[in-house]
Amino acid sequence: MDILEKPNYQGAKDKAAEVLEKFNIPGTIVPVEEIAQREGLSIQYFSSDTDMSRKVSGFFDPKTNTIYINTDDPPARQSFTIAHELGHFELKHPPDKYGVLPRFASPIDKDPIEQEANCFAANLLVPQDRLLKTMERYNLTKQDTSLLADLFGVSLEVIRYRLRWI
Repeated sequence: MDILEKPNYQGAKDKAAEVLEKFNIPGTIVPVEEIAQREGLSIQYFSSDTDMSRKVSGFFDPKTNTIYINTDDPPARQSFTIAHELGHFELKHPPDKYGVLPRFASPIDKDPIEQEANCFAANLLVPQDRLLKTMERYNLTKQDTSLLADLFGVSLEVIRYRLRWI
């Protein structure tokens, strides 16, 4: 695979839906750690005891099929990081084309491979059909971001991103 010129958002969305269907995940909170493990990946946690790890939320090592997650991040961020790294695996991104997931916004955010992994993660954690059904069930609007984030176990940033597309 060559370096992507632009992200394949539809492919990332479709793959997220395929994974959810494959594992028949009910409810609003998606158990991303369990999904990763059922896909044959292991999860290892590290803390910010080095300068690099203070800047890194996580990364995927394809040689060992291991996702590494920073324990200093909040649980919602850890879930997103697992989903993002699972996205690299599911989307079959070439290992030499992606790096670590930074804890803070950086130029890597503009990389099409990273954008695909972010799209996969957002759609895995907050599928559009479940978001709409949840909003209808609880009579919620796009302004109910905190409640929706809690219901889906994601950050406000993720729920705001998902709400932009409905």
